[in-house]
Amino acid sequence: MSTSGPPDRGPREPAPRPTEGTPTDAAPAPGTSAGRASDPSSPVPPLGPEPARTDRPREAALRVLRALATADRPVTIAALTDELGGHSNSVRMHLEHLVSDGFAVEEAAPSSGRGRPPRAYRATIAGLQVAGQDDTWDGATALVAAIAEQLAAASEPTEQARALGVRWGRRLRLADADLFTTLAAQGFTPRVAEDGIELRTCPLLETARQVPEIVCSIHQGLIDELSPEPLRLAPFARPGACVVRPREPADRAEPRSAGSPEGSRPGVRSPDRQPTIALEAVPTGRTHQRGDIDV
Repeated sequence: MSTSGPPDRGPREPAPRPTEGTPTDAAPAPGTSAGRASDPSSPVPPLGPEPARTDRPREAALRVLRALATADRPVTIAALTDELGGHSNSVRMHLEHLVSDGFAVEEAAPSSGRGRPPRAYRATIAGLQVAGQDDTWDGATALVAAIAEQLAAASEPTEQARALGVRWGRRLRLADADLFTTLAAQGFTPRVAEDGIELRTCPLLETARQVPEIVCSIHQGLIDELSPEPLRLAPFARPGACVVRPREPADRAEPRSAGSPEGSRPGVRSPDRQPTIALEAVPTGRTHQRGDIDV
């Protein structure tokens, strides 16, 4: 019986080494993490953060959500009831709303014995955002104030401010709403008056008092874009309101500046004219600018 091994075929050639620029492992696809198998059937989440939610749960549900957000693990209904008080059915109802709105998710808690494990809840990314956000701090208003300050330092501040307002109105016009409805939706509380439309609240009032030529020009551009008729904004025209009035015939004949986004639309001043703003003292003792901005 032969005990010899397989015939000797000579020395084996070494395995080919990868050439430069040819990695042994393919780089992970964008949006996936290294070391994780890529499944073509599962959607790849987009790069970057999720959009911030602007809606809010009711106050009682928000208390439940904040308790979830501060927990380091999923929380059961019994634990939430012990922490917040009240009845477990009320906590369960709030959790159901939070889950349906995407602020929380439900999952099985770790089992501690026989029987079905209890259900536990944790906050989603949207829930963490809403729970940690301070509703008393208006970051959007601070951003607009910074933009107004930047525009005030520009070479043609009112022109650029009005152009910004036109672009703002162009985006709002996609909702297919008229001027009055849009002004109400943007926080101006409009009311029809004998001489025009009164704007009884202003979402940017503090900044408008500081740099009225900028903020009011932004609002004028918004009105120019949304109104089919030539209108003029009269800032601080009367106690408790600004007024949007029809333009006078002489104003309607004014040429529109060539640099304006809307070309040759009537009712806009030329670049060499300055806004007509009268100075008036307000009860606070601070000098305040008032009058029709001739834009």
